[in-house]
Amino acid sequence: MEKESQSEALPSIKKRRCAYNKVWENEYLWLRCVEGDSERAFCDLCKTSFSIGHGGEYDVKRHRLTETHKKRVQQKETSKSMDAFLRPKNDFLADKVTAAEVTSVYHTVQHATPSYRAGDCGTKLAPTIYPDSDIAKRMACGRTKAEAIVTDVLAPASVEDCLKVLRRPLNEQREATTKAHTPFFSVASDASNHGTTKLFPLSVRYWTPDLGVQTKVLDFYDDSDETSAAIHNQIVTKLEENGLGLDMISAYSADNASLNYGRYNSVFQKLKENNNCILKANCVAHIIHNSAKYAGDRLNIDIENVVNKTFSHFSSSAKRIEELKSIYTFVEIEYQSLVRHVPTRWLSLWPAVKRLHDCWAPIKTYFLSLGEDQCPKSLWRLFKDDQDGEGNPLDLQVYLSFLSNALKIFHDTVLVLEREDGTVCELYDMMFTLKTKLQQRQSDGFFGAQTGVLLQQFPDRQAAVLREDMCNFYQSSLTYLEQRYDFSDSNYQKKVASLALKKSPFNFSDLCEAVEVLQLSKKLDMDALYDEYCVVLPHQQAIVQSGAPVVEKWATLLKHTHTPNMTALASFLLSVPITNASVERVFSLMTGCWTDTRNRCSVNLIKSEVQVKSNFTFSCKDFYTYVVKEKVLLNAVRANKKYKFKKKPEGKKPS
Repeated sequence: MEKESQSEALPSIKKRRCAYNKVWENEYLWLRCVEGDSERAFCDLCKTSFSIGHGGEYDVKRHRLTETHKKRVQQKETSKSMDAFLRPKNDFLADKVTAAEVTSVYHTVQHATPSYRAGDCGTKLAPTIYPDSDIAKRMACGRTKAEAIVTDVLAPASVEDCLKVLRRPLNEQREATTKAHTPFFSVASDASNHGTTKLFPLSVRYWTPDLGVQTKVLDFYDDSDETSAAIHNQIVTKLEENGLGLDMISAYSADNASLNYGRYNSVFQKLKENNNCILKANCVAHIIHNSAKYAGDRLNIDIENVVNKTFSHFSSSAKRIEELKSIYTFVEIEYQSLVRHVPTRWLSLWPAVKRLHDCWAPIKTYFLSLGEDQCPKSLWRLFKDDQDGEGNPLDLQVYLSFLSNALKIFHDTVLVLEREDGTVCELYDMMFTLKTKLQQRQSDGFFGAQTGVLLQQFPDRQAAVLREDMCNFYQSSLTYLEQRYDFSDSNYQKKVASLALKKSPFNFSDLCEAVEVLQLSKKLDMDALYDEYCVVLPHQQAIVQSGAPVVEKWATLLKHTHTPNMTALASFLLSVPITNASVERVFSLMTGCWTDTRNRCSVNLIKSEVQVKSNFTFSCKDFYTYVVKEKVLLNAVRANKKYKFKKKPEGKKPS
């Protein structure tokens, strides 16, 4: 009994309680302690706490096996953490991650047809391919975000960079009384259809000593109204929205339609009402192209029909191509595919004619081998005189030889005109050179050396008919050129030709004549201009002999000098375009972006992609170096406000 009473008197022993261990966090990344309670743990995934006082780590493992926790883990694996979007400001990797996202989007836009789905997949794939890269792990750029970066960040940034230049004075002013000149700029517009949508690009061209000639796409809009009044209103509105003054417009560039340059109610005339100094900068490349086409249409042979008919005969038949290749092999000539001619393209006719001329022997042999029944009738009439295979000379061969020589003059001139650094100072000399070449060939009866040899194989009477027809080609092209381009001494382009710094230095009277014809006397200080002329005079001769493009010569002449008036004159002169190739290129970019597989793209998205492609000239590698330093742009990418569908309508309170 005593033993029993002693055992009952002993105190009860409590079971040992478990406490939270920080070491567990190395294995369970979602686990953290609960402040003030060492017997409980908190799960970041489930957003709940649980007791670990009885089982310790066993309780942690048991929580990991619950259905709720498993579901949270699966959700985390299939979606990016919000930390990727809401990065702390002190995260040193944040800028690099954002720059990588923006550069990946830029790369997608710049190369071929943009595919934001591919970019989305690439972003998700990057952590797997580069598991050691912290940047790859943290990149998050799906399709929606990529489109928002293009439309609401990159495109506006590309335009803003242009506007900053146009608002900044050309020279740092040393005297408070001197007026600060901002760069002059020209505007270019055109119209084209995409389905039933009428689209209008609006680009600007300007020049500064530091940047040279720049051409940027300011806007790209759709408008069903294509009257001169509507186009004029859109141009004025777009410029005012971007803070650009109409008084700084140097020229208006467009194609040669009467809508743009008619005498009474055109876009140009309406712009002249806003600024009387605006110059007419119609597309001279169109004039040259049309003069060659006009002259070709008056030949006794329809060369465009011959080229297109020959190309179409082979374009859709692999069997015919193989037969033609076998003839190439037989005559021991390397096979060359025929070139397609597109009538609306300025530079496609001469390459097509030249290829047909170079491949004359196998082409003639092929069509003669078909015989009259299988050869297209329009071509058989041209080949039939040599159907016996005796090598009789054919009229078609003479015309191909002549046109491969004559059309090259027009082709080369258009190529020079299409250069981005072409200036109005050079235009008159280029057109006068073209006119002189045609007149000299007509006067000398020169149709190409090979053509002369071929003509000797014809009877005198037939050769005389061919010579007369080819002389008419020269005359027709000259007539067209003289009707549509002003070769007179009153042409302002002739008066500013001396400022091209090509043949000899200019003198002060040349500057005065340019100021007068450009109507800049009220905007420049002529006395100060003379002093500036004296500053640059000693350097002119060396620059003339340098052989650099005109825009580079002027940049070299004016750099590191305080010449605000001469710089303003150069800014006006070099901003005037000589073709409307800049807006024609916009339509080419549009066609590349707006394909059949992307037919649901909005006009705004296509506009943004065109602006990014046109206005940014960086390679993808250089773009990353640029953007990683642009804090404002990076912050814009990280901001939620770039998602337009998240914006609350103005004037409404959130419900």
